[in-house]
Amino acid sequence: MSHVGVDASSEHLAHAAELERRDNAVASELQTVLELAERARAIRARANEIRDALERFPDELAEVHARRQEIEVEVAGARSELAAAEARVAELESSRRRKDDELDRARSEAATAREQLSDAGAQLARHELRAGELRLQETALRTEAADLPRAAADVATDIRRLARVGGAAAAEPEATLDDVEEWGARVRSALFVARGTLETERERIVIEANALGTAVLGENLGGSSVAVIRRRLEESLG
Repeated sequence: MSHVGVDASSEHLAHAAELERRDNAVASELQTVLELAERARAIRARANEIRDALERFPDELAEVHARRQEIEVEVAGARSELAAAEARVAELESSRRRKDDELDRARSEAATAREQLSDAGAQLARHELRAGELRLQETALRTEAADLPRAAADVATDIRRLARVGGAAAAEPEATLDDVEEWGARVRSALFVARGTLETERERIVIEANALGTAVLGENLGGSSVAVIRRRLEESLG
């Protein structure tokens, strides 16, 4: 049990309690800053991803369209070859002078033409499906792009509640993806500064608490947390 006077003990305990209160408040604000920074980072990153994807869509659609036109030509050619092959089979089957080897060859050619037509048709269907998927993806991304400024506005609202952050970082972005990206960059810088300020303030509180503990307990506490120092003081002075 320490021999520090009652009044001094009460003063030291009150000081430790105040330091812990300040430490908790700073820690809470720091956690809020980190969470807001992550939300802003995710919004900014998604804005960049959507913008890049939307810029690629015209080329991707053009490529699919060009390939589909090529396949349509292949389908037409395969259909023509199949019609000719089937006509040849029909001709040989109805001929009284037909040769079995010629008929077998004609039937084989017809089967090959039929398979080629089927393959070309399947390729055409796949490219038509791909074109549809690209259009659906583009629509979904444009819808998401319209929602991002609202998500950023929610973050800006929460930032305005922080006493240490204001100005351009607290302003809501405009409606374009470029605006959201620029807003995200401003928020990142502002919250980075706020984070550094809060971390420095918390370090100072810890230093003050350790100095108090060392002075009262007469031992080096090795950079203990404020909560640990307060508990040690309560155990010693209580």
